[in-house]
Amino acid sequence: RASRASLLGVDRVASGARVPRSSARRADSMQAPVAPPPPSPPASALPAATHEGKGWSFEADSRPLWHSSRIDDLGKEEQLCKVPDMFCGDALLRIRHESSGFELELNATDALRCCRWRPPPPPGTRPPRPASQTAPDTEEIDGPYLGAVRCQFADRWKPKSNSPDVKELEVMSDWTCSTPYWGSICGTKDSGKVPISEEATVEGLPMDLLRRRDEIHWYQEVLFWEDELDDNGLCRLSVRVRVMPTFWFVLLLCELRVDNVMIREVATRFFCAFGSDHVLREWTWKEATYEALRTRGVPLSDNPQISQTSIGTTLLEQADVRQQLRHKLLLGPPTVDSAAGCSTETSKD
Repeated sequence: RASRASLLGVDRVASGARVPRSSARRADSMQAPVAPPPPSPPASALPAATHEGKGWSFEADSRPLWHSSRIDDLGKEEQLCKVPDMFCGDALLRIRHESSGFELELNATDALRCCRWRPPPPPGTRPPRPASQTAPDTEEIDGPYLGAVRCQFADRWKPKSNSPDVKELEVMSDWTCSTPYWGSICGTKDSGKVPISEEATVEGLPMDLLRRRDEIHWYQEVLFWEDELDDNGLCRLSVRVRVMPTFWFVLLLCELRVDNVMIREVATRFFCAFGSDHVLREWTWKEATYEALRTRGVPLSDNPQISQTSIGTTLLEQADVRQQLRHKLLLGPPTVDSAAGCSTETSKD
C-alpha cells in the first residue's frame, strides 16, 4: 500500500510534485525526486473513466491531441496568439454532488481561454485580478494575469530599425501558455444552472490526512496540454484526482519553465471530506527567476529537475509564493440570484 501511494503522488500532494516509487529508495542520494510527466494522451478516443460513491460522481476524460487544423481554428475563433502544440482540447474532469447539485468542471479549452486578456476569459474561471492590475475606470488592464515574461533571446530579436513600416504585432494572449485557470463551479436545479455560494477562508488543507497511506479507491490523471515554447522552455497543464475512503482530492497543475529566465507553478487544489458541507479550494501561484534560484544556492546546470520532461517546479519553495487564495465552495442550496452560467466571480480576499 505504501509503494502504491508513492506512485500516485501522495507523498508530495502539498507541493503538487509526484514521487516515483524508486525515489524513496534513493532519497539519500538526491535532494528531491524528479517528477515524471503525465501519461501520454490516447491515440484515439476512449470512453471516459467514471466513479461513483458517497453521493458523488466523477468523470475523467482523457482525449487525443488535436490536429493542427483544429488548433489553428481555435486560435482564430478565440483570438489567441498561441495555442499549445500538444493540445488535448476535449479533455476534462467533472465532479458532481448529487444531493446539492454542485458541479466542478476542469477543461482544457476554458483553461486556455484564461491565457487571454482581450477579450477576457469566461467569468469566474480564474481569480479576480489583484488591485494593482486593475485600472480605475475599467475592470481590468491589458496584459497577462501572471505577468509578462520574455525569453532569453528577446533583446537579440528586437527590431533595431525605427522605420514606420516595422510594426509590432498586437498581443492579446500569453505566449507561454501559463494559465491562472481555477475551473468552473455551478449548481444545477430544475431551472438550469445557478451560481454556487462561496466565501473566503483561512482554512488550510488537512496535510496529515492527505499524507496518510490509506487505500486509494480511484485515481486518474489527465493531460490538457504541453508545449516546448519554440525550444525556449516547457509548459504543461494537467489534472489529477484521487478518491479515498473518507475524502476526494483534485490537483490542477500548470508548470512553466522559460529557459535561463524563470520557473512558475500555478496549482489549484480541491479537497472535500465526505459528509462535509463545503469543498475547499486553494489556489497558489509560485514563481522564481533563475537569478533568484542561483542566489540561494540552487545548482541549475545539469540539474535533474530541469530536463525535457521535468520542468523544475520542485525547486520552488514557500518563499516563492506570489499569491494564495482559499475559498469554501458551499454545498448547500445554491443562491438563486440569477440564472447565469456555471462560473461567477468571487469576492477578493
